Amino acid sequence: MLKFAPYRPRALSLGLILGLWLTILLTLVPTPAWAGGNGSHGVAALRSTTAATTDSQCQAIDRATPGRSVASSTAGSTARTTGQSRPIPITDLDCNNPPPDVQRIRDRGKLVVAVLGVDNPPFFMTLADGSLGGLDIGLAKALAQQLEVDLELNRSAQTFDQVVDQVYRLEADLAISKISRTLNRGQRVRFSRPYLSMRQGLLVNRLQLAQQSQNRRTTEAIRALAGPVGVIQNSSYVGFLRQKFPQATVVEMPTWEEAVQAVNRGDLLAAYRDELEVKKVMRVQPDASLNLQTVALTDAQDHLAMVLPWDSTHLLSWVDLYLETQGQTYTVDTVLDDYADYWSEPEGS
Repeated sequence: MLKFAPYRPRALSLGLILGLWLTILLTLVPTPAWAGGNGSHGVAALRSTTAATTDSQCQAIDRATPGRSVASSTAGSTARTTGQSRPIPITDLDCNNPPPDVQRIRDRGKLVVAVLGVDNPPFFMTLADGSLGGLDIGLAKALAQQLEVDLELNRSAQTFDQVVDQVYRLEADLAISKISRTLNRGQRVRFSRPYLSMRQGLLVNRLQLAQQSQNRRTTEAIRALAGPVGVIQNSSYVGFLRQKFPQATVVEMPTWEEAVQAVNRGDLLAAYRDELEVKKVMRVQPDASLNLQTVALTDAQDHLAMVLPWDSTHLLSWVDLYLETQGQTYTVDTVLDDYADYWSEPEGS
């Protein structure tokens, strides 16, 4: 008669032996301080230690961080600031408070925004009641509202480069003033993401263009543009013109209005600016189409953005987030349509 012995795998026996030895070794190892008396107390102690460390980082710290004061002027004022920096002591570092570049605005109770002193509708212009309106002013008001502070506009700058200089000298928290993003300006200040992108444009004298074409197509004549071309002095279009049309002669004009009049008279071959301003001339002056022709450059863009100081890293991220989440996309045509009632003869650049 056959008998079968029960099967006892060696692996099971080996596991029991190793488990016994591991139990003995664990009893000889000292218990870590954070582990407490048992498992539950150890976890609680660890959580308590972590919370204490976090709280200590968020409690009052007696130290100073590099700060700065922003001195500014109200609309129309010419008051200047020394631009000197002063330390801002952080005596109550709270985890619920924003970083210093935003907190100093909250503490001051106002957002200082630099805007060109010369009206430039539909971006910023004086309304019938004496207040300021326009696309850029609306953006500035919205940012101040989101920060829950008042808005103060510094309009002491008379050129676009001066507006950028004000931000660089810390005379404003930021600038919203139809400022074009350029590599040269980007060496000194930070730019937000664009809130409006436009094609660059030309306002050309029809007769002079026909004479220069010499039986060539208009597109070919534009590419080889040679002759006096007007741009606004101290504007980004001085550099744009030299880069895009190296054969043209740069003629810097005090205002866009003067440049348009010079082209209309035939004193200039063309005037160079953004697509919106070129289109606006035709809407404001319908008869101008008899002497003038508009040209939009499909391969040249002008991106308008807010200007911030180089050290305002968190404020820049917050501004970009606002532009991303506001839910409105601006185009040249929508801006022209939205502010059609406020059009006037162009004065700025």
